[in-house]
Formats: sequence, structure tokens, C-alpha cells
Amino acid sequence: MKKKYKSLGVNAFLNAVKSGLSIVFPLITYPYAFRILHANGIGKVDYSNSIVSYFILIAALGITSYAVREGAKVRDDKEKIERLVSELFTINLYSTLVAYILLGVCVFVLPTLKDYALLIGILSLSIGFTTLGIEWINTIYEDYLYITVRSIITHLVSLVLLFLLVRNENDYIKYAMLTVITNAVICVMNWWYCRKIVKVKLTRRLNLGKHFKPIMYLFANSVATSIYVSADTTMLGYISGDTAVGLYSAAVKIYNVVKRILVALYSVAIPRISYYLGQGDIKQVRQTYSKLISNLIIILFPASTGLICVAEYVVYFMGGSEYYKSAVTLQILCIALIGAICGGAVTYCLNIPLGKEKNNVYATVLSAIINVGLNLVLIPRYAQNGAAFTTAVSELFVPVFAIAINREFKNYIDIKMISKNTLQSICGCVSIVIISVIIHGLDIGNLMSLVITMVVSGMTYLLLLILFKNEIALSIIYKAISKIRRK
Repeated sequence: MKKKYKSLGVNAFLNAVKSGLSIVFPLITYPYAFRILHANGIGKVDYSNSIVSYFILIAALGITSYAVREGAKVRDDKEKIERLVSELFTINLYSTLVAYILLGVCVFVLPTLKDYALLIGILSLSIGFTTLGIEWINTIYEDYLYITVRSIITHLVSLVLLFLLVRNENDYIKYAMLTVITNAVICVMNWWYCRKIVKVKLTRRLNLGKHFKPIMYLFANSVATSIYVSADTTMLGYISGDTAVGLYSAAVKIYNVVKRILVALYSVAIPRISYYLGQGDIKQVRQTYSKLISNLIIILFPASTGLICVAEYVVYFMGGSEYYKSAVTLQILCIALIGAICGGAVTYCLNIPLGKEKNNVYATVLSAIINVGLNLVLIPRYAQNGAAFTTAVSELFVPVFAIAINREFKNYIDIKMISKNTLQSICGCVSIVIISVIIHGLDIGNLMSLVITMVVSGMTYLLLLILFKNEIALSIIYKAISKIRRK
């Protein structure tokens, strides 16, 4: 009997709740960490983390995306899914071993990394915990309720430990340990939980003839993506020092909070689209994907516009006057946000289910080259703002190029639906800018300006969507009213 899966709306809601925790908890943890550790301490940790992130990629290969795509196709066949899971898990263990060996060699050989050896060693424990966590199994089965509950638990553990362990600016090593502890908790919980769904075991039959090529394409894509996402921090630390990394990290952390919410909205569609393609139901693919893009547009554009308008207030609230220079950096990254989400919606939600990993590799490799080249020119002169600008250019390049080389893209979208939602969203964004300018001129303090701008602009935007009779907004309102009446 086939398992009944929740609707995409429910999954998106659960995933958004999980990502929403990434807003609530950072509002508590980031201001505390920024003020206790200062830009220099935060910079040391984030620079070390940027180094480790490359080796996490080597360990992961392209297995997560590949496993979700292939697993979603056979998840109703117990024998096939268990064979697939065991093969991919074993491959993942081998790649993790290779990653640790390469990391050890780099730390001992490269002089610039020796000062960060302890931090890198601590943070590298996350490589093993990530592999053993086998989170991709949860995604294959669209088990977002469990993921959400687990996220609440791990955030609470991390929050308590932050206040207990990080007490002064010399506790940046303890701050780094929090990431590892969180990953360890996720690993233990997931290992226990996932083995109840499907048997995971080591196997000698890796079936590399089938898995190797698509995995390596996805790996190449992940490496290129990491270069244009993480190279900024690595190069900024090398060229401009820890303080510049700290200022950049403050803006990036705020940017990533919003980005995670939006990624949560589209990531739930990946296994569902893969499933429909496995069933040969192109009509459902087109309907699901068009609705997904429309939902993203309605939320993405106002989120990016609003964050640009309140960047100064947000940075001050999160880190204080020490991070005031991060406001411009954050505004530039808000432009990158549009490219990042649109790029993910094309490369992950459509190209990967369609098996067009090669297109993603072309897009991300070229983007990485652009990123590194611009970093070399702009970081020495503009420091963190130069790094943010290169990120924006790189992120915007990916969706434009990915769409341009995919001739089938138009077959999976309803242009009329998307154009209508885009126009309505842009009109709403204009109202957000006008409201922000008016409130900024009142000179009522940073926190009060932030709150009033968010509330008034949000309500105005929603009202405009209702006046435009936007189907997405009206659908959400009708569902909310129906649930209230039932209670």
C-alpha cells in the first residue's frame, strides 16, 4: 500500500515553521554572540567554518540531491529504496574518509591555516555528524513534521548552551563547539528515527555504474556553488582580516535567516516534482512548478525590498553600533537574495528532477569564476561591500544562465500566471518603499521604526494583494478563516 503524503501546502508550512525558528532563535543568539565575541571573534569562527565547509562538500559529494531525486521515485518500493539507501550511505562514508584526509593535509601543509588549526579541528567534527545524520531520508519521505520537531529541540539545546558557555570575548572556541553539538544531536536523533523507516546498512555492491556520473555532476555543481557563496568569506579573511569578516558575517547571517525561510518554501517541492516525473505526469509537474514560482515571487520581492529599507535598523538591533558598517553590505546582499532563490527554484526544483545536472554545473562554474575574479578586484578596495557585490552578481547570473540554456523551461511554467503575480508583487514593493521613506523621516528611534515599518508595510502589501484579487493571498486567507470557524 502506498503511503499517503501530506499536501505541498502543509509541507511548505511545516518547513517554513522550521525555518521560522531560524528567525526567532537568531534574534536571541546573534545579538548576544555579536556583542560578546565582537567582530574579531566572530570573524575567526566564520573564517574557520568557511574552510571546513569545502570539505563538508567533498564528504557530501552530490549525494543529498541525488538521493532525494532517485529515492522519491522508488520510495513506495521497500526493496528498491533500501538497496538505494544502503548504496548511497556506503559511498558517503568513503567520501567522508577522503574529506578528512584532505583536510588534515591542508591544515598541516598550509601555513595560513595553522593559527586556526584548533577551530578547524573542532568544526570538522560536523563532517562526520552530517554524513551519519542521513537527513536526506527524511526529505525523500517528505517527513517535515519530524524535521520541524527535531529543529525545535536542537535550537533549544543550542540556545541554553550558548548562554552557559559563551560568557566573554575569549569564548569563541566554545561558540564554535555549539555548531558541532547541534549537529551531533541531529545525528543521534536522525539515526535512531530513520532506521525505523528504512534499513540502512553497509554494502559491497555500490552500483557505481549507475550512481557515479550523476553524483559527480551534482558534486561539481555543489563545489562551484560553494565557491561563489563561501569564497567571499575565505578571500575576505585572507585579504582584509578577521574584523572585515566579522562585519561581513553580521550581514550574511541576517541575509541567511531570510534566505532559509524562502528556501524552505521551494525545497519541499523537489521530491514531489521528482515523484510526478517518475510517474510521467507532466501536467502535474507544470501545475506544481508554476504555483511554486508564483508563491515565491509574492513573498521574495517584498521580503528583499523590505529588508533593504530596514537594513540599518536590523543591523543596529542585531549587533549594535559596532556593526553599523554592515548595513550597506546587507542591502547589497538583499539583491543577491533574489538571484539565490530564483536560482534555487530553477536548478534544484526543476533541473535536478529533470536530470539536467550538467546545465547546473555550467551555470555555477561560470558563476564561481565571475565571483573569484570580481573578489580579487573589489575586496582589496571595498572589503565586505565588495564581497557582497560579487555575491549579488554571481547569484543573479545563475538563474539567468540556467533558464537561457534550458530550452524546455517554458514547457513547465504558466507564463500568464507568473507575469500576473510578478506585476502585483512589484506594485506592492513600491508601497513598501514609500512607507519606509515616510517612517524613516519621523525620527522615532531604530527599534520603533523597525517595528512600525514592518507592520504597516506588511499590512499594506497584503491589502493591495486583496484589492488585486490575488489568488494566492485570497487562498491563504480563506483557509485561515475556515480553520478558525472549525475551532
